[in-house]
Amino acid sequence: MSLLGYKSKEYQDEKGRDYFFDNAKFILILLVVLAHAISPLKTDARKVKTLWTVINAMHMPCFIMISGYLAKGYIKNGVVKTRRLTTYVVYYLASQLAVSLFEYYVLGYADTMARSVLAPRSSLWYLMCLIWWFAMLPYLYKLKPQFIIPMSIIVSLMIGYDTKACDFLSISRVINHFPYFIIGYHFKKEWLFKFRNIYTQIGAILIGAAITLWTYIYVEEIPSRIITSNFNYYNAELKTFTEEPWMFMNRLIYIIIAVVLCACFLLLVPRGKACFTKFGSRTLQVYILHRFLYLADLEYRWYEPFVGTIKGEVEMALIAVAITLILSLKPFEYPFKWLAKINLTAVERNTEEQVKA
Repeated sequence: MSLLGYKSKEYQDEKGRDYFFDNAKFILILLVVLAHAISPLKTDARKVKTLWTVINAMHMPCFIMISGYLAKGYIKNGVVKTRRLTTYVVYYLASQLAVSLFEYYVLGYADTMARSVLAPRSSLWYLMCLIWWFAMLPYLYKLKPQFIIPMSIIVSLMIGYDTKACDFLSISRVINHFPYFIIGYHFKKEWLFKFRNIYTQIGAILIGAAITLWTYIYVEEIPSRIITSNFNYYNAELKTFTEEPWMFMNRLIYIIIAVVLCACFLLLVPRGKACFTKFGSRTLQVYILHRFLYLADLEYRWYEPFVGTIKGEVEMALIAVAITLILSLKPFEYPFKWLAKINLTAVERNTEEQVKA
């Protein structure tokens, strides 16, 4: 029995696409857009900053876990299906160019326009991370999870001491977020559904509420730069565990909280078909396209009429919902379908290979 009252046994469409993950992806992309929408408002309201902090602590780690889980089909019977990797490369290059041109011609960022494909602009760090992870997966997928998961966490904790790791090729985020990707890759959904019932769902709500309350109380002490994962410890504006030998504790605590929040979230996601399920297959287009609106919002200060009032904060949240739904519509999918057809066939024929045992 589900706390959400869903009783249907239809969990997949006729193509075998899992409703659960599409539901989770749509809710997560809605949270991504919401977090960006309320970001300019968080300096004037403690509750908004709390909401922003909790959302950011969970949505990308959970998105990355799902990406890791869905990467299981990338390697089958030892054969690497390079099509997905090359598609991410095409998406990244096209998006990098589009964002750079937008910043130059629309926002007037003449001095800061990207002149290198090696420094991802805006939210494109996620695409760069996917490229890295899918490139590494053929060499790591056979490692036992009890080894690779702890090692990925240890490396994530250590990279915070490296003052040279930064946004170049998204190295910091590649390493800091890799534990979530590899956890997702080795995750089996049966583990979740085995313990998913009304009692665990109530527990998930209570735990989420407790973490939110704790965040509200200590929100000024929580280093947001640890959450965004693209700063080293020395530039992360740490408020606790500030002594060098213990700085890693800030990231370790965050990883634990993020995993707990992800588990709570996944316990509550509807498993069957919902009214928004169909949008779950179009989250990447929302992720990329909404960023243009967010950059314009910051540049032209469209958010100012919404600052400082509950009415304004609610209106901004509703705008985020509307933007997510609009950008999830089919017309916005066409450019991405066209880009996906640029499959680098010649490259794929030469690079698709049998992974040696």
